[in-house]
Amino acid sequence: MQVKDIAREDDGTQQEAVLTIVASADEVKAATDEFFKQISQREIPGFRKGKAPRAVLEQQVGGHANAMGGVAEVLINENAFAAIDGTGVIFLDEPSFNVDEVPEEGATFTFTVSGPVAPVMQLTSYDPVAIEMPSEEVTEDDVEQQIKQIQDHYHTFQDIEDADHTAEMGDYVRAVMTISKNADGRLVSGIRNTKRMIGLGEGTMPKSFDEKLIGAKVGDDLEFDFEAKNADGTSDYGDGDLHAEVHIEGFRKMVLPELDDAFAAKLGCADMEDLRKQMRTNIGMQKAQELPKLKVDRAIDAATQRLDGEVPDYFVDFVRQDVGHEFMQNLKEQGVDLQQWMLQNSVDGDAMKEDIAREAERRAAIDCTLEAIFAHNNWEITDADIDELFEGEKDAQATRKSWEDANRTADLYKMARRSKAAQWLADTAEVTVVE
Repeated sequence: MQVKDIAREDDGTQQEAVLTIVASADEVKAATDEFFKQISQREIPGFRKGKAPRAVLEQQVGGHANAMGGVAEVLINENAFAAIDGTGVIFLDEPSFNVDEVPEEGATFTFTVSGPVAPVMQLTSYDPVAIEMPSEEVTEDDVEQQIKQIQDHYHTFQDIEDADHTAEMGDYVRAVMTISKNADGRLVSGIRNTKRMIGLGEGTMPKSFDEKLIGAKVGDDLEFDFEAKNADGTSDYGDGDLHAEVHIEGFRKMVLPELDDAFAAKLGCADMEDLRKQMRTNIGMQKAQELPKLKVDRAIDAATQRLDGEVPDYFVDFVRQDVGHEFMQNLKEQGVDLQQWMLQNSVDGDAMKEDIAREAERRAAIDCTLEAIFAHNNWEITDADIDELFEGEKDAQATRKSWEDANRTADLYKMARRSKAAQWLADTAEVTVVE
């Protein structure tokens, strides 16, 4: 089969690709022979299997037109998907096969395939992006921060015994709480008479919640409304204000171990200087491993800000399905069901949906951005680019062949396009080194 024409249509809401495909007369004959071979294996009165004449076989399926319709199905099922894959077109949903006339032996057969595809978008600029990055060098501040994190890891808690103590920022409050939504009074999933230790000012709860606990004493029962916003403006509980009922059970303070040679010995080091030396080595290895990926991510994020217009809703909806499926697959691999995970992590259903929606919008924007950069630069994908995708595979050629046999060559080319565009962004980025 050959694809004679590829047209892109845009109705203002959704972009579609329409492919005109032509099967040769030889392909039509081969499909016809295969179709009637299958029909001839049926039990037909008066004839042995495989011996009924063609006219009788056609009668078995309702006449000549129906028989040739079956031939069209054979042609499409056996050849069309490979032809589509060869064009690089990736449909977002099952495409529609439009057959105006059934095939006839001795002649070519033409039909069209149509369906939604990822939108083609433009950027406001294709110049290199400007990003900020940490230093590649290991600084003393890096070492001290790493040691501070280890020190935090080995913290302990000590009860505050003073009966007159009032809650202040930095305290850890042992509380029993119930949280509901002001809009409808519905309880937030997993937070009903729930015992929690809340680090005031630590981000355990939103700032507006922490502020309501300042000045409270052991035994107090508090009831208040608060805004469900984190420091970064996101919410773990969906939109709208929340209502809290909180009983104060006690207070604790965090106690950190002394940074001395005894502490270093617990970590397998000779002394604090040896600990710092090992930290420098570890941080250097970590930076070498992680900074290249961070650079790519930041360059991509900067480039997505240049998208000219909003990513169409239909494409974001398609990506959202992928994000949701990926999330559920991850839970399955961990052996955890959704409800169990939500309870364990005190996740509200609406908030989870919003997180998935935001991630879908981000991924859709990245896809459109990288495709726009690739197209603007008129790059081409080579066999070497495809082979690079399978580096590290035990049998790279066999893995690549499995993709091709499954008619997923177009997916490989898309992955290679994204990789080339992303690497170009990172390689050309104007970098400002910051702490």
